[in-house]
Amino acid sequence: MDRVQDRVAGEARRMARPTWKDPRLLIGILMVLASCVGVIALTSTLDKTVPMYVAKADISLGEELTAEKLSVANVKLDALGERYVAADPKILSGHRANALIRAGELIPSSAIGLQDGTNRRPVSVNLSDALPAAITAGSHVDVWVSSKDREANAFAAPTLLLPAAEVTYRAERPTGFGGTAGTVVELLVVDASLADLLEAMANDARITVVFNPAASS
Repeated sequence: MDRVQDRVAGEARRMARPTWKDPRLLIGILMVLASCVGVIALTSTLDKTVPMYVAKADISLGEELTAEKLSVANVKLDALGERYVAADPKILSGHRANALIRAGELIPSSAIGLQDGTNRRPVSVNLSDALPAAITAGSHVDVWVSSKDREANAFAAPTLLLPAAEVTYRAERPTGFGGTAGTVVELLVVDASLADLLEAMANDARITVVFNPAASS
């Protein structure tokens, strides 16, 4: 009889409503809290975005960068964040664009020039040949120069003068008879290479531009 009573009492204790002092209830609560904290931490890590500047409209070479010309977007860049300009007005103060920035694009850190905007200068180059359609404003080209040998009435072997120069403008030169007489391109040239390019142009060297897909991407 005593055994039956002890069994009944044990089952009653197991079926009784747990109290705050019950260690099983405390362990369950701790497990639920730990799970919630883990989910929140994982979600915040996966959704870590930072505010970055985006161009509202096309920003041309030499144009002053102001907050009015930019909008702010929260984007996830991870390790690429250092390549673009964070939304901080202090970063833009007094700076100008040293490259063409298209509307809707993030502002590359490399596009912020010196405060006087003179680290790259636009130079118009007349070319006798037509250019591939891939060469447009914003693309990059390699500029090759062949010096003219006036005595031999020929051109020397071409040499690479400007690797990956950025194009800011191109236009076909009309002949007046419905055809084209070549192409005009505007290139951004660093100061260190400016004199060599101007010398080549002044001495009637043959200038050839070749599309550089790697730099353009």
